[in-house]
Formats: sequence, C-alpha cells, structure tokens
Amino acid sequence: MSEEARAEADAGPVTRRRSRRRVPFQPRQILMLAIIWLVLVGEVNIVSVVGGLLLGWLIMLVFPLPPVDHSGRIHPWRLLVLVVHLVRDLAVSSVRLMGYAFGRSVPHPGIVRVPLHSNADLYEVNTAELASVVPGTIVVDARRKPRLLYLHVFDLPDPSERQDTIDVTWALERRVVAAFGTAEELAAMQQAQAPTADAAQEGDS
Repeated sequence: MSEEARAEADAGPVTRRRSRRRVPFQPRQILMLAIIWLVLVGEVNIVSVVGGLLLGWLIMLVFPLPPVDHSGRIHPWRLLVLVVHLVRDLAVSSVRLMGYAFGRSVPHPGIVRVPLHSNADLYEVNTAELASVVPGTIVVDARRKPRLLYLHVFDLPDPSERQDTIDVTWALERRVVAAFGTAEELAAMQQAQAPTADAAQEGDS
C-alpha cells in the first residue's frame, strides 16, 4: 500500500467524506455561464451581471464539474469582438426569420456537418453554444473524436448555403479561440483552411 493510500485509510471516513464534498472554485466556468446568461437575457446591467455570476456559482455548486484543462487566458479585447459579432449575427438572423414569418418564401431546412479544427472540449462547447444561440441554426449533435458539429439550418436553398454555414462556423470557432486560447492555438487556427462542403459530407458516407 502506498503512503497516500495509507494516509487516506488512517484519516477515517469523516475526513474522506469532507474531501469529497469540497467543490473547487472555477472562475472561468462561472464567467462563461454568466456570459451565456447575459446572451439569453439580452440585457447588460448590474442586476443581470450579478445575477449571472451568482447563477453560474450556484450551478457549479449544485452540479460540480471536473476542472477544465485549459492553458489559455481571457483576452478582453478579443472577447469584446466575439460579443459584437454575436450581437450582429443575432440581429441579422432575427431579421431574416421575420422575413420568412411575414413573407411567402418557403424555407428548405437541412443538416450541415461541420468538422472543427481545435482539439479542446472548451472551444467545441463554446462554439456549439454560440452557434445555437443565433436564430436559424441549432446544434443537434456534437462529437469529440473527431471533432464534429451537426447543425440544423433553417434554410438551405442550394449547396452554396451549406458552404456558407461551414465558413461561418469556422469563423465563430476562430473568434472563440482568439478570445480564450493561447497564441499558438490561434496561430494554428488562422493557418488552417475551412473544409469544403463536399469534403465535410464525405465523412457521413
């Protein structure tokens, strides 16, 4: 028996129970949950910010998650760029959906398979969440090996729209990596080329 196992055995059940109940403080996860809350609420003020932080802390307390292995840091300016692009996409997509609601055009929904470049759970989850927040697209499936997102798109009238969806998702992933990743991860993401629609769909055949 190792020294650590012997020490744990000597500590007794009460000490082991306390160690299991101890929840690590994870400010990055709380901040991300607060940002998602602000996006869903659609208002940025003292009440919504404090409420989002408290809600994120409560979620981490009730549903503790394992620490995320992340070597990057938050870049405030790039995070602002990410939020500005998200607000713009929300506005543009909302106007388009309003046009379908009051017009006579019939949408042609479809599924788009989007391979991701970054190999990190944090970036994949953030990309999937932000893509689903924008009206007209929602992630119906996400896979880790390989990194894939399957997006349901409200209107895909022709194959070019499928390629546009892939390019938009890659641009979103690039902004996520720029806001939270390291310089090496961002450089690798900028050098990568988005796959073509035909190549992206070959994995399902």
